[in-house]
Amino acid sequence: MGRSWVRYIGAVGLTVALTAAVASPAAADAAPTTGGGHSADRSLDPPTLAEVQRIVARFQDTNHTPGVLVGIWSPEGNFVSATGVSDLTTGAPIAPDMQFKIASQTKAFTGNLILQLVGEGRVGLDDRISRWVAGVPNGDRITIRQLLTMTSGLSTGFLLQEENVAKLATGCTEADVLAAGAAEPPVAAPGETWSYSNYGYDLLGRVVELTTGLDISTAIRTRITEPLGMHRTFLPTSGNGLSTPFTHGYGTGGVLSSVAPGVASDDVTPLHQSCVGASGGMVSTLSDLRVWSRALGTGALLEPQVWREATRNPIPYVFPDGYNGSGRWFQGLGFVESGGFIGKEGSFPGYESITMYSPSRHTTIEVVATKQPNGITPTLMFQALAMALYGPNLGFGLTPEQALTPTYTGLPPAPGN
Repeated sequence: MGRSWVRYIGAVGLTVALTAAVASPAAADAAPTTGGGHSADRSLDPPTLAEVQRIVARFQDTNHTPGVLVGIWSPEGNFVSATGVSDLTTGAPIAPDMQFKIASQTKAFTGNLILQLVGEGRVGLDDRISRWVAGVPNGDRITIRQLLTMTSGLSTGFLLQEENVAKLATGCTEADVLAAGAAEPPVAAPGETWSYSNYGYDLLGRVVELTTGLDISTAIRTRITEPLGMHRTFLPTSGNGLSTPFTHGYGTGGVLSSVAPGVASDDVTPLHQSCVGASGGMVSTLSDLRVWSRALGTGALLEPQVWREATRNPIPYVFPDGYNGSGRWFQGLGFVESGGFIGKEGSFPGYESITMYSPSRHTTIEVVATKQPNGITPTLMFQALAMALYGPNLGFGLTPEQALTPTYTGLPPAPGN
């Protein structure tokens, strides 16, 4: 999701109005309960396990998120943790098998489909988007490669408009989303700079549909999730897409603070996924994303020459609002990279997450928070966990303590920044 919505819906008034449209009946806030981390297969050694547990506790205690899911699978040992509650109204505990919204992690699936089509000779990385979709600002100059790397100069799109944000409570059509993106002026010339764009990935989803003859949800299922045996990962076509067991997601009411507690009256779980589609609409689980992380991080579903091109010369990027902190991050063709780990982050009302895989270390790290926003973001939490496993010299560009400092506010950057 684009940071403009993800950040905090922009203002208290809009937050309150949207929450009122989707919240469950008001109830007293349930105090989160804490469950100990439990592991499958071989456990981490005691000192590493203790450090990982300390990091998880600091993440939850600082952010005051209702529930936290963490998965680590590595040669050093495995750790799967479910801490807190899945429902603030009932106090039901969160569990590792629960489904959640993965938000912009969806972009990695959409990007992978495009790269599959490149390998089949049906799409070219230097093709112009105007070949498929008319009316795109600068569409005769923007390439598929630039859409994948977020250097198209297109705006983030649909959720920039307050009237569209309200549609998250009722649902959208793909035509609505694409038209809204086309109506926003570009933020830069094609190829000039990195700039986050949901609209760009909505367009890529449309290219998949026009090329394959399948809707994007079906293409993800038949080309990725079914071949990989991912049983609870979908791009819903209606509603919130979640099925039992799932965890609820929360905001912080009218409190503009990323470290404020999630509150039961700001349960945003019912928000529809159709408004974010190919750029952010999927749902999944820890175990499914573990499978996906290896396929994404090794190019397993792609032709070797396409994967080599996808990982060549990644682009350094920084979110202007500091979402990824002070560390080093790079944008590839449909995924992000930091310290040799490949994957994607996602942020949507009520949910923030990241899934990263290191091909050289054969390690997957996942973090899920059931509140949005969080002062310590899952991106920083991932880096802290990786450094707990492998030491501070991974090339992240920050220290373990910096990774655990709540520097993200959830608010737009100051004018001029």
